[in-house]
Parts: sequence; C-alpha cells; structure tokens
Amino acid sequence: MSKACEETKHFHTDHSQPEFRNTDDWTVRWRYVLHKNIQEDPWNLPNSIKSLVNSLHRFVEDGRSQLLLALLKCTDTELQLRRDVIFCQSLVGALCALAEQLVNALNLRFNNNGEYEEDSKEVSRKWLEQIAAIGVLFNFQSTLSPHVREERFMLEDAKAALQDLEKVTVLFRPLENECLVPNTSVHYQVEGSRQAIRVTMFLDSCHFSELPTRLQNGGSLKLQSVLFTRGLERPEGVLSQDFVSMEEFQQRTNALSLEKVKSYYRKLRAFYLEKSNSDSNSTAMKIDQLLRPLNTLDDLCRLMQAYMNVKPGTAGQPSGVSVLVVSSELCNRLGACHITMCATGMQRCTLNVSLEQAVTLARNHGLMPRCLMQTMDIMRKQGTRVEISAKNLRVMDQMPLCAPRLFRLCLPPSDGDL
Repeated sequence: MSKACEETKHFHTDHSQPEFRNTDDWTVRWRYVLHKNIQEDPWNLPNSIKSLVNSLHRFVEDGRSQLLLALLKCTDTELQLRRDVIFCQSLVGALCALAEQLVNALNLRFNNNGEYEEDSKEVSRKWLEQIAAIGVLFNFQSTLSPHVREERFMLEDAKAALQDLEKVTVLFRPLENECLVPNTSVHYQVEGSRQAIRVTMFLDSCHFSELPTRLQNGGSLKLQSVLFTRGLERPEGVLSQDFVSMEEFQQRTNALSLEKVKSYYRKLRAFYLEKSNSDSNSTAMKIDQLLRPLNTLDDLCRLMQAYMNVKPGTAGQPSGVSVLVVSSELCNRLGACHITMCATGMQRCTLNVSLEQAVTLARNHGLMPRCLMQTMDIMRKQGTRVEISAKNLRVMDQMPLCAPRLFRLCLPPSDGDL
C-alpha cells in the first residue's frame, strides 16, 4: 500500500496522508480511541464501534482506489488493449461453439460415440450431465507457424487469451420475452470485469427444461480451454538453433495443454465410474459399454504423451501434423467443443475443418475409409471453405507446397476450380 501511495502521490488525494500510508499507526490510534471511549463513556460503545467500522470501510475503499490508480499508472495501455481484443475474439468463438454443441445436445442429436453404436439421445443426456458436473472443454487447434514473426505473435496472444477464458463462468436462464433475434435459439448477456466475466445464456423454455437440474437451479458452467499447435510449413533458411527453439516452444505449449486434458479426463472417468457404481441397474454389458471408450481414451493419452516425450530436433521425431489429428481425436472423445485458427482464417483452417468433417463421418456414421479422400473433396467444394472464401474475396487462398501431404490432398486443383 505504501508503494502504491508513493507511485501515485502526484494525484494529490487524501490517500497521501501519513495515517493512510502507515497501517500500523492507524491501527494503534483507533485502538487507543476505542479504549478511551470504554473508560470514559462505556454506554456509548456501540456508536464508537460503528464509527470504527465506517472508518475501516472507507479505508478499504480508498486503498482499493489507490491500488487501481497504481495499476493503471504501471499498465501498458496498448498491450492491455491488444489483450482485450484477442480475449473478446476468443470468448465469442468459444460461446458460439458452445451454443451450437449445446443446442444439438438439447435436441438430442449430439453423438461423439457413434462408433460404439450408442444412441444419440443417451449420449446427449450424458454430455449435458458431464458438463454440469466437471465443466466444458474447449479444444483450440492452431496451425500457426511460430517461425513466422507475425504468426508467432498471434500464437502468444492466443495463449494469453485462453488464460483469461478461465475467468469466465456461464449461467443459464429461461427466455421470458419474445425472441430478440430471428432464427436464434440462444441469447447472451455478458457482465463483469477483466477479473471475472459472467455470461448468461437465455434459452427458450423447451430447451431450458432439458438442462440438468443443477444448471436449471442457477449453477454455473466452467470453461476449460486447451491449445494444441503445430505449424504446417517447414521453414527454409532458418538457423538450426532458432528452429529447435521454436519447436520447443510448440512442444511446451502442447505439453501444458495435454496435462489439462489429462486432468479433465481424470474428472470425467471418476464421474462416470461413480455414476455406474451408484446405478443399481448396472449390468456387465453396461459396464463394458462404459469401459471401452475409456480404454480408448487411455490409449490416446499414452500416444500423445509419447509425442511430448520426444525432444525437438532428434531423429525419429513423429510427424508434426499427427499431433493435431490425435489431439483432436482425444478431445472429441472427451466431448470438447472445437475451434481452429490460422493466420487468415481461410487456408489452413478450412482445410482442417474439411478433414475433421470427413473423419467425423468415418468415425460416427459408418463412412468407408476408402471414401475418405472423396468425401474431403466434396466438403472442400461445398462446405465451410466455399462460404469463408465468398466472404474474403481479397484474401489469397493457397497452401505452401511444403505443407503435410494430408493437407495438400485437400487443396483445390491448379486450374482454379474450387
């Protein structure tokens, strides 16, 4: 507090008074006043205590204001503005992804366990109970290249924004008035400060009644975000030392995210096992249906850990793009919401989405593996890539020739056809 007063003494406020600076002197003085009032006028002790409490309240409020002034004086406003902007973008992306997946689950259409022939209605209800108990996971997938200066800054901004997302809680309320936006089933209200953001999602009565009881009764939903990143280009003309440094940067980012995913998985596993133990109708078949997806998650965690244990630059390092594919598979089985990003939001993002759509069809809807490439080609010609390109006509849409083969197979032909 004394340092804060010293930093902001030029503001010429009451905060520069000596008794405000030295809390020990202030405490001794009021202790003396209180004892004196007890000796001279004990019947007036309640008024003395009330006066002391009011002074304490003013002291705390003044101290809070003084600390805020000191923080503002030492804050880089341009850096803070930059952080606010990227946080707003990340929050909007996360809420949109959550709203889409939530509406699908409330309509009983969400299913990330289709390969186990589980019913969408049952999977949707389980996912709603899951996020109510342990929160919702967001998988931010980056194809930014840290070897490019601008993209490295974007990646660092994204890491800071995801830290701020942990301060966000989501509440649900029934929509009482008429629909504010046509053809929109979810409405938002955001309030709070940088220290804590509360987002209220308003749902129509039909959807709100499908929420778990805890969320209907005002319980909050925590957002848990992870970032897996891998540059698709192999840089040319980069010093070996710089190359290893950037590889280590990506490795550290992915390793930290993997630890968060493991923590979420442990909570998920405990939640389902506890639920199965408390269910008196559990049978051997139901327990087997539960353990099969969990065993697959164990295998994916071990595979991701093997990628993290390999030192960058050593021989036998696994392909970089496989980190993105395996992490996406792992997070998908955990019921995560997916957000992908690149430098323009077009080239690598839309190719990644086309690949993910084809994999989802193969995993959950019985698409034959030999039809995967053909499906990716159809998704490229008629899916997200076409819509994004139509909105960004001036942005060049091309993939570097050194990109991984899995992504180059999604590229349009050189004759200009989409």
